[in-house]
This record gives sequence, structure tokens and C-alpha cells, in this order.
Amino acid sequence: MANSSPVLTVFVDFKSAIDQLWFEGCLSKLIRLGIAHAYVNWIHAWLTDRKATIEVQGKRSRWIEISLGGPQGSSLTPSLFITYHSDMTDFIPGAMSFFFSDDLATVLAGQIGIRFTDQCIDLERRLQSFLDQLEFYSILSVQPINYAKTQAMFSARAIGCPNTMPQVHCGDHKIEWISSFKYLGYWLTTKLGWGNILIKIRITVGQKTALVNSFKISGALSIHLRRALFSTFVRPHSRGFLKFSRY
Repeated sequence: MANSSPVLTVFVDFKSAIDQLWFEGCLSKLIRLGIAHAYVNWIHAWLTDRKATIEVQGKRSRWIEISLGGPQGSSLTPSLFITYHSDMTDFIPGAMSFFFSDDLATVLAGQIGIRFTDQCIDLERRLQSFLDQLEFYSILSVQPINYAKTQAMFSARAIGCPNTMPQVHCGDHKIEWISSFKYLGYWLTTKLGWGNILIKIRITVGQKTALVNSFKISGALSIHLRRALFSTFVRPHSRGFLKFSRY
């Protein structure tokens, strides 16, 4: 965010994410990436020929063949998901992408050296272009988007958000504008400051401390055990508070 240039961030949520992994597309991409055929054949055998049944109140359904998604609880499944989407940036070249597991955040930065109004107009155009590219990639990779949880945020240090945010769409779905978002455990706001994070950490520390002290009042725990609880539940948050307070 150079010279207080505005920034647009889009937080993309993929519907069911890993449960929607497309077998044929994933295996074909592994081959194109140069993975040995022996490994690809093993992964193919691991993904396919799986069945599931649903039981409700003692009544069980027929066996259903699973044609999408990887086995739950396996470390290989998220690795395959990330590998399958490793070329996503080729389809959305106009944005900086940060992809962690199934959490995608893309950043569009305003141009430097032009008026703020022109920066906003340019960002709106680029944002709509990005959403069109994202929709195309979603269809091409058979990876549906959860439009209800896909949101956009306008950020600027010196200047607040415009009074009226433009209407943008991903496919036929309107994208919601938000003022804050929790991404990978951190709260991001339109001002990109640490204030909101510090407030939430302070509340968490207070709640955790009160919980530990409640055991002290009841006399149910020894000092040694309360100290262990404090080190486990309170200290990590308090250290985070001190870390962010330095900035």
C-alpha cells in the first residue's frame, strides 16, 4: 500500500473445497506436472472405487459411489487439492494471490501516481475482470465457489472507504462488501491497523484468565495445575498482544 494507494482484497470461499476434488482433472494435472506414472496410478487407485452409506435414526441408505473428493482425515487429500490448484495464478494474472489450503485471498493494488478517484475507477474495472476470470477458472476446474461467503474489502490508510461501493458480480451472484474479515486467525480491517486485533486479543485474554481463576475460587485445582492451564490457554494470547503492541 504505497503512498496510501487503495487496495481491494477478495476473500474467496470454495464450496465444500476438498470434498469437490475432481478426480480426472487432478490425475491429469499430476501427469502434466511430471509425477511418475507409478505414483499417479497409486493415487488413482486410492481415490476411486470408494463407496459410502448414510444412516439416519437407525435406517441406512444404499451404498453410494463416491465420484468427487478425497478421503477425510488423510494428509494426502489437502496436498492433492493444493497441487490441483497450483496453476490458479495463471488464470487470474491481474491479482496477487495468497492460497493456504482452501482459503484464497487475492489483492488488487491501486496504481501509483494518479488521482484517488481514478485509482478507484481503475480498481473497480480490474476487480470485475478478476471475478470474471475466477468464475471461468471455477467452471474449468469443476471447483464451485461459495458465493455467499465470497466477500470483498476496500482498504486505504489515509482515506476512508467511498460512500457508495460499486456493485460487482461473480457470474450472476453479487459480491458483498465488508469492513473486516478474519483470515488465517488474524482480523483484517479497512484501515489495516492492529487496533481491532489488539482489542480481540485483550478480550480473549480476559476470558481465558477468568476461566482459570474460576478454578482457583472453587479450590478444585492445585497451584501447579492452574499454572499449567495459564501457560496453555492465556500465555500464548498475551504474548501475541505484546508482539502486536510493539508496532
